[in-house]
Amino acid sequence: MKGLKILLVTITAMTILLGTQSAMAAATGGTSGLLKSIQGPGFEIFNKAPQTISVALVINGDLTTANVGSKQKFLKTVDLKDTIRLGIFDKQTQNISTAFLSGAITPQPDRVYDLNAPAKTKYVTWNPAKAPYLYPQTGTIWGLSGKSDSGYPLGANLQQSQIIPKK
Repeated sequence: MKGLKILLVTITAMTILLGTQSAMAAATGGTSGLLKSIQGPGFEIFNKAPQTISVALVINGDLTTANVGSKQKFLKTVDLKDTIRLGIFDKQTQNISTAFLSGAITPQPDRVYDLNAPAKTKYVTWNPAKAPYLYPQTGTIWGLSGKSDSGYPLGANLQQSQIIPKK
């Protein structure tokens, strides 16, 4: 009986703590540390193309680039309130930068998307064999697990309508 009481108190405390963390994150427009540790880094792209691609992420004017091999993933810790401009190069590309005044990605990516999903994770899959090429991750076991292949929860992931093609 004592073990049951301890279990109930622990569950209640965790529920209160997580609820408080979520409320604090929502109130400040950001993501709390505990909540971020549960929901993951906030951005992941899974490359299902047969070749390496290059990606360029522009968040608040800051550029991050990466080469992502076939069947590989790229993760980035982001604040969920931010919109991400995502440039995708169909092949590995060097010397990616952004223009000083316009913020445009150079050289010009083959595809550009805005991931406009405040308070949502941005876990996406790139697969040019499907339409659309970029779509929200569905997760393991045809989406029944509710988690991405990396184990991140997909319950608060962006929707297809929040992936806005720019080019």
